[in-house]
Amino acid sequence: MGLAIARGAVNASRCAASEILLMNRTAEKRSARAAEGFAVTSDATELYNSCDQVILGIKPQIFDAILPLLAANAPAEKPLVISIAAGVSFAKMESSLGADCPIIRVMPNTPLLLSKGASALVKNAAASPEQLENVRELFAAMGLTVVFDEEKMLNEVIPYNGSAPAYVYAFIEGMARSAQAHGIERGQALELISTTFIGAAEMVLKSGKSPAELIREVCSPGGTTIEAVKVLEGAGLNAILAEASDRCIARAYELGQ
Repeated sequence: MGLAIARGAVNASRCAASEILLMNRTAEKRSARAAEGFAVTSDATELYNSCDQVILGIKPQIFDAILPLLAANAPAEKPLVISIAAGVSFAKMESSLGADCPIIRVMPNTPLLLSKGASALVKNAAASPEQLENVRELFAAMGLTVVFDEEKMLNEVIPYNGSAPAYVYAFIEGMARSAQAHGIERGQALELISTTFIGAAEMVLKSGKSPAELIREVCSPGGTTIEAVKVLEGAGLNAILAEASDRCIARAYELGQ
């Protein structure tokens, strides 16, 4: 994801690849990134000391190791820290980096790789409105952005943007397996289903109609679709999605403890 953000910044002409320093412990990956024109390093402290903005594109479990290392090697003027980790709170980061460290948390999703992402942002007290807008513009070059005033909303929104692609993939996979059982070749099924999902999502965004209205338009009385919708309703689809979202949010809060 960090690499996707770096490439997105270059593709949006916000900076040249040579102005971006990428840190990776693997020599092979550093060589590959250098071949793209990026500056590279294996030292996280070098990155923290030489950049105006630092993106922490690491797993939440790694923060306990990386934050003290950065804090012990902090420059006089601290860079803006951009964290894309789920659940890692401002309080946790500030306990090591200091309350005076400007931090912006971002919850992106993987379609950002195709410039079709949906990212939520929030800043801490030390970050300026100008810094927030600068980061928002960066992510806006790779999709939709939403800014929240309260940090807790980055946990509350996770099921609906950060994790949501996985739900869509699960639906597509389940439907593709069903299609195969009915004699449709898997590749054809994936194309048909995925294209239909894209079109249906566009209908929600552009038709001006609610999902409920759109469902009614597809469900002719006594027709085929309504029979399928009855099965979904009978299986408690709404309750299943609510429970899945609640568990996702609960885990985000656990990661922040």
